[in-house]
Order: sequence, then structure tokens, then C-alpha cells
Amino acid sequence: MKSKKLVFVAAMLIMFSNFNYVHATDVPVQDLIASYNQRLQVIQSLNGQQTEIQSQLTSINRQVFEYDKLASELQPEIDKMKIQKDSLQKNIANVQKDIDTRDQLLKNRLSYIYTSGNISASYMDVLLGSSSFSDFINRINMLIMVLSQDKQIIDAKTDDKTNLTKMNEELEQQQSLLEAQQNTLNAAKAEQEKKIADRLTLLKQLQQQSLNEVDSAQKDAENLSVVDSELAPEVKEQLKAALDKIIQSDGIWDWPVPASHTITSDFGSRGEEFHAGIDIGAPIGTSIVAVDNGIVLYAGKANGFGNWVVIKHTNGLMSVYGHMYGDGIYVSVGQEVNRGQVIAVVGNDGQSTGPHLHFAVAAGITGNQMNYIDPRPYLDNQHL
Repeated sequence: MKSKKLVFVAAMLIMFSNFNYVHATDVPVQDLIASYNQRLQVIQSLNGQQTEIQSQLTSINRQVFEYDKLASELQPEIDKMKIQKDSLQKNIANVQKDIDTRDQLLKNRLSYIYTSGNISASYMDVLLGSSSFSDFINRINMLIMVLSQDKQIIDAKTDDKTNLTKMNEELEQQQSLLEAQQNTLNAAKAEQEKKIADRLTLLKQLQQQSLNEVDSAQKDAENLSVVDSELAPEVKEQLKAALDKIIQSDGIWDWPVPASHTITSDFGSRGEEFHAGIDIGAPIGTSIVAVDNGIVLYAGKANGFGNWVVIKHTNGLMSVYGHMYGDGIYVSVGQEVNRGQVIAVVGNDGQSTGPHLHFAVAAGITGNQMNYIDPRPYLDNQHL
């Protein structure tokens, strides 16, 4: 549609190219027309490149979100295993302490019974102190029973230690495997984040080039507009409309809370949870505006947000605004909204720790889940 408008503008301008000069500049009209149209084409090309990068950013951000989500889901299992390992290691230490105590008792009772086969003097005293042969036999049996019980206890404790050690080793292997998976996910996430940084740098360069071309195109348009008597009003209006259309299609959205630029919580991991948006702190009643043109998909109650507004935009993305009070929403489902239009005011509803706007961007909906992506690449970066 945009290209058709540009073609129309070019065609209309050619109709007036028979005028030789723009008097205020002494530059041939046809040269200004050619320069203007060339700049519009360059701007259109630059914006096309920006749109492609925005699309790539959407895809990469979705991958980063998935990697982060999977890595976060592994963390509770890793923490659980660490707790189990700590408990097992304490049990192993206690069992070893019992084994050492029992072993020392055995040594005290029969110093050489298991090493040399000799009976110590203390045990000889016990045996020789018997009053009869039957008493002697009873004493021997008693000593054997005591020693046997102690050995059984030590053997059982040793088995316990062996089993606990084996369990600990298995837990260490499982933990190492989970940590390796988590490290792989984090490495993949870091690689994608580098791609995001590279594309954001390129996007910023393209945006600056677009601004430079727009500035030059506006100057050309002003020079063309000087010949009011020679250039039809509808052509001048078409010139302005085409340029405005291009300027508005740069892929960068307005800031959702013009009166506040304070980010109280950023997009990404936040403790044990993942924060799928940015929080912008502002007093209750502060105006919230639509970041771009679109249609309202949702407006009203929402779990966690208290109330929310969701707007579907022409690029397929959805902007999400949360924590408003019910009477602080000024739009309804199906309503068309314009960039910069006040759609609600800041509230403190739902799971909120203070007055703020939770702003998020979703690339789509899977089932009843929003596919949230990093909103920062889509917002005016002078506020970030």
C-alpha cells in the first residue's frame, strides 16, 4: 500500500515537473522531485530493513524466553538435589562417627582379636576368673556374642555408609547432568542475546539513517511547497501524507507512560520467577497511552493483573498493559485506537507491590498463554 502511495506521489509530481525552477531556491523542479522521490525510496528501503530486523528480534527474543524458561525450570531440581546431598553427607558423617565409636569399643575389648588372633590380658583375666568350667564356657560365649554383635553393628553401619555414599554419587551425577543442561541453555541464551545486541546496534544505525533521510526529504518537500501557485494543494497534501506514513512505520513505538520513565523492574529473571515485561513506576491516575495504532483485543479483568488492556497491532504483535483499576480503563474490546491515545490510567490492582504499569509485548497466543518477548527493542530507546 505504501509503495502505491509513493508511485502516486511520483506520478503527480511528474505532472508538475514542467515547471522549470522553484523560485525560492533556483533549483530545477524536476531535480527536487527526483531527489524527493529518491529519498522516499531510500527511507522505504531502510524501514523495510528495520521491519526485517524487528521480525528477527521477535523470533530471537522468543528463543531467549524459552531458553530462560527451561533453565529456570531446572533450577528447583538442582536446588532440591543440593539439599538432598547435604542431608546425605550429614548422614554419612554420622554413620562414620558411629562406625569409629564401635570400632574403638572393639579395640578396647579385644585389642588383637582381629589382627593377631591373640587374646589380650584383660580378656584373659575375665576367662581365668571363672569359677568352673561351665562358667568358663559361658564367659567365652558371652565374649563371642558381644564381639559378634559389635561386628554386626559395624558391618551394618558400613553397609549403610556404602549405600549412602552410592546415593550421594548418583545425586552428584544427576546434579551434574542438570547443571550441564542448564549451562548449555544459558550458553545458547547468551548467544541469542549477543545476536539481539548486534541487531539492536544495526537497528539503531538504520533508524539514524532513516531520520537523516527524513530530514532531507522534509527539506525537499518544503522547497517544493514554496511554489504554492504552481503545486496543487492535493499534491502537497499527498507529499506530506506519504512522508508521514513512512515516518510512522519505523517500527519504534511510543513510550506507554509519557509522564514517567522510571523502570522499577526490567524484563527477565527476577528471583525464582521470570518477569515477562517491564514495570514503569508512576502515581495512581497517571495517563497510559497506546504505543501504536491497533485494535483492542481485551479490556477488563485478568488474573494477576487485576485488570488489563491488550492491543493487537498491524505488525502482528500485541502490547499488554496491566494493574489498572476497572474504572481506570477507557477503551473497550474491538475499539480502534491510535498511537498516543490515552487508553487507561495507572493503578495498583492485582498482584502489585505499588502503583505502576506492567507493560509487555506478546508475539502471539498459544492456548491460553501469551507468548511474551522482550519489549525493549520496540520502545523509544531514549527512555531505556
